[in-house]
Amino acid sequence: MSRIRTQLFICSLISILLPVSVSFAARTYDVSYSWGRKQQNAKVYADKVKQALGPTIAKRIKVVNRRGRYGVIYDRNGSYDEVLQEAAHHAQLLHQAGVTKKRGHEAAHPIPNRDYSARPRTTPSNPTPALQRPTPLQFDITLDSNLEAEIDRYIKGLRFKGVLANTDQTSFVVYDVTKQKKVVSINEDQTMMAASLIKNFIMLAYFHEVKYKRLEHTNKNRRQLRLMIQKSANTSTNYFIRLLGGPSGVERILKWNYPYFKKTRIVEYIPAGGRTYRNMTSAHELNVFYNQLWLGNLPYSNKMKYYLGLPNGDRMHDKTCIPSNVRVYHKTGTVYGLVGDSGILAIIDSQGKQRAYIFTGLIEDRTKTSNRNRSEAFWSWVGRRSDTLRRVSEAVYEYIYEVHYGGQFDCRRHAGQHLKR
Repeated sequence: MSRIRTQLFICSLISILLPVSVSFAARTYDVSYSWGRKQQNAKVYADKVKQALGPTIAKRIKVVNRRGRYGVIYDRNGSYDEVLQEAAHHAQLLHQAGVTKKRGHEAAHPIPNRDYSARPRTTPSNPTPALQRPTPLQFDITLDSNLEAEIDRYIKGLRFKGVLANTDQTSFVVYDVTKQKKVVSINEDQTMMAASLIKNFIMLAYFHEVKYKRLEHTNKNRRQLRLMIQKSANTSTNYFIRLLGGPSGVERILKWNYPYFKKTRIVEYIPAGGRTYRNMTSAHELNVFYNQLWLGNLPYSNKMKYYLGLPNGDRMHDKTCIPSNVRVYHKTGTVYGLVGDSGILAIIDSQGKQRAYIFTGLIEDRTKTSNRNRSEAFWSWVGRRSDTLRRVSEAVYEYIYEVHYGGQFDCRRHAGQHLKR
């Protein structure tokens, strides 16, 4: 009798715990190959994928819709590790078959399994001409990543709406430091006004001299460094330029010891009023600076990270939906003619591991260096471009978190749509 009661108790316990155990089942993943605005292009690409991967896989290749974008996926429903390995194999096959020029996770990568049954929003077949949007880029499988194409479309849409001017030049770089993989490269080698972004390189030159004991890291210098980086104080910046032998002295230190900074030019002190237009850099060289910094290859890298990590206003994390536990090490640049931000975002992935990537976004309009071309209030002009960088940064975070590290992120503040046109 006691055995029967024991068995009944165990059966009851299992019936209670079973739903709980199911609810904690591991998330499943599919393989994602491409996403775009055109359903027909997705269907054409799906046919190529099916042909390259064979009839068994082809049965589960689907064209799906999410928030108005069409994707080609393999409905795998496997664990992240299983799908990651399978995606790598598929990427190799697709490249060998000439279906894509991409390699690795850019050609195929895990994506959390989702319900794609919701219908996309529809638009009138003949919208009013005044409300028509510019034709988006055609689906192009040769782009470095879907994210790069999305950013390009977004910027073109802002120009069409008048949020950005036709004279605004943009430059973006996204670089996964953990994977040592470039994700986005848009006009990254274009030389642009540096504004306060030049202060990174001045700090580097200073710590180079400290390393070789030609300068001392005194309390006064610590205070001035904090003011230069955290408060972007121009008087403190000029203090260090003078300490290093003037603009030519700073340039000499950089060119002789860090020759990969070829386009970064320091030719002037910061003028009164902060209107500095002659010091130059590029998104590429800012990316190199932060990559070398994170890898510890620059003198006193940890000290520089400390100053760059001090709380201040930014355009890649503040006023965005990116989680508050993300650490930012960065420097902004602002002058009437240039709005920029560049730095490292240290994130925690879905497995609790720290990952890091670099985001650099620059928006420059050299016509604004002349007072004759300034019809808008300074902070209004800066504000719209700062918001542009924030929206792009949100999309970058989602891409890195989901595509590179298998998480799931929904920017609720913007209903998951960062790059609205």
